[in-house]
Amino acid sequence: MSDHDQRQYWQMLESLTAFEQGRLPLDRLVINLEGLLNALQEVKPAWKQTFLHHWGRLEDERAFALFKGSNAFDAETSQRLREAASQLKLLVLEKIDDPADHPQDIDWTKS
Repeated sequence: MSDHDQRQYWQMLESLTAFEQGRLPLDRLVINLEGLLNALQEVKPAWKQTFLHHWGRLEDERAFALFKGSNAFDAETSQRLREAASQLKLLVLEKIDDPADHPQDIDWTKS
C-alpha cells in the first residue's frame, strides 16, 4: 500500500476518533471521510462498498438533522451514529499499516 493511502487512512482514523470524543461535528466528519475516501489511490471495491454503507448511515442522519434544522441528537440517533462510526473505525484500522507486519524492516541486531 502506498504511503499516500496510509496517510488517508490515518486521517480517517483521526477524524473518527475526534468525532467519538466530541471534538468534531457530524457534518465535518461526513465531509472529511468522503474526501479522504475519494483521495485513496488503491481501494478494493468490496471494502469501499462496506465503508460507503456505514458512511451512508452517518450521511443519512446528517441530512435528516439538516432537514429538521437541528444540531442536537436524541439518544437513539446518537447510538446509531456511534455504531456507524465504530464500524468505520474498525474498517479503517484494518487498513492501517503496522510496522510489525514488515519484519524485514526490523533491525534484529538491536536488543
